[in-house]
Amino acid sequence: MRVKRFVGDTVAETMGKVKKELGADAVILQTRQFKEGGVLGFFGKHKVEVMAAIEEEPVSKEQAPVKSLYPGNPYGVRKESPLPMERPAYASGKGAEPPVLERTPRVEVSTPKGAELNALEAELQSMRKLLESMNRQIEGLDGEQSVWPVPLQKWADLLKERGINPKLIKRILRSVQQNVREEDWGEDHRVRACLKETIRRICSNTAAIQPGVRKPRIVALVGPTGVGKTTTIGKLAAGFSIVDKRRVALITADTYRVAAVEQLKTFGEIIGVPVDVVMTPSGLREAIQRHEDKELIFIDTAGRSPHHDLHMSELKAFLEKAQPELTMLVMSAATQAADLARIYERFEPLTTHLIFTKLDETIGGGTMLNLLERTDLPVAYITNGQNVPDDIEVATPERLTRYILGEGERRE
Repeated sequence: MRVKRFVGDTVAETMGKVKKELGADAVILQTRQFKEGGVLGFFGKHKVEVMAAIEEEPVSKEQAPVKSLYPGNPYGVRKESPLPMERPAYASGKGAEPPVLERTPRVEVSTPKGAELNALEAELQSMRKLLESMNRQIEGLDGEQSVWPVPLQKWADLLKERGINPKLIKRILRSVQQNVREEDWGEDHRVRACLKETIRRICSNTAAIQPGVRKPRIVALVGPTGVGKTTTIGKLAAGFSIVDKRRVALITADTYRVAAVEQLKTFGEIIGVPVDVVMTPSGLREAIQRHEDKELIFIDTAGRSPHHDLHMSELKAFLEKAQPELTMLVMSAATQAADLARIYERFEPLTTHLIFTKLDETIGGGTMLNLLERTDLPVAYITNGQNVPDDIEVATPERLTRYILGEGERRE
C-alpha cells in the first residue's frame, strides 16, 4: 500500500489532488485542518491535510523453470530402485517344506426370492415414510407447517421461494384457510387476492418525505457499505429538485471514499444543486446553516459496519450535530435475512424510516416482509435499478406487496 500526504487551501482542492494522483479508488486515512505561517499562531493561513493510500498492484515474478532433481529424468520424478525380494525359506533348498494349502469349504449364499425382495422394499418404504413424518413434526416445532392441503401447497412453496420465513408462511396460509372457502382453494385468483391482502396489512406502514415549510427539512441517509446510499440520495435530490421544483442542497460526510464524493458532486452539477463536503461534525453543522434558505437538505454519510463500535460512534457524533428530522436506514433487499436483521438491530436506535434498495437484484423480496413484520418503522422508498432519477418509487403497501410476490415489474 502506498501512502501519501496531500495539502491544499480547501477540501475540494485537496481531494482533487488525491484523485488526480491516486485515482478514484484511493482510501482516505486521515483528514485535518491546520494553520500555516503567521506569527505566534496569529495571521496563519488555513490549510487542509489529507492522508490517502492506494493499493499497489503486486509485481508478478516470472516463475523460473523447475530443475529436475535427478539428472537424466526429464520429468523430475525420482525413480525408486527396486527393493530386494526376500526368498521364502523353502526356496533356499535348506530343507524347509512349502506350506500346505488347505481347501476352504464352499459356503452356499442364498439370495432372497422375488416375493421376499418385494416385502423388503415395502418395509424400507414404510420406514422412509415414517422418518419423513417425524422430520415434518420436528420442523413444525419452530412454527413451520411443511405439508399443506394440495391446493395450498404450491402457494407455500412460492412464499418459501420468495424468502418468507416459515412462521410468516403459516400466518399467511392460515388466513387463506380462514377467509377462503375450502372448495375455492383451487381458484388461484381467490387465493392470490387473500395472500396479497394479508401481506399488504403487514406492509401498511409507509411514509414518504415531505419538504419543510418555514425551515429546511434535514434528511440523513445511514446504513452499511455497498447498499447504494449515494445513488439513492442522488435520485431523491433529482426528483425533488427537477420534478417537484424544490430548493435542495446536498451535504456529504462520506470522505472515506473519494469516488463517493465525486459521484455526489457530479449529481449536483447535473441537476444544479449545491454540494458541500464536510469532514467533522462541526463542519456539518456549519454547512447546514449555510443552506437555511433551502426546503430540503440531504446528508450522505459514510457506510458503517454494524459490527464496528468506533464507526457507529462516529456516525452518532455526526447525527447529533446535524439533528436531522428524518434518518433513513438504507438496506439492500438482496441481503440475506439473518444479516438484514442484524443490520436493523444495530441501526434501529438512530432510525426513523427505512429505504430498501436493489429490488431488481433479487427474487427473494420476502426478506423485506420478515423485517417489516417485526418493526414499527415506516418504509419511505424502494429502488429497483441504477437510473437516476427514474428507478426509485415511493413505498406503498400495494407496491411492497407486488415486489414481495414477484410482481414488481408491473407499475401503477
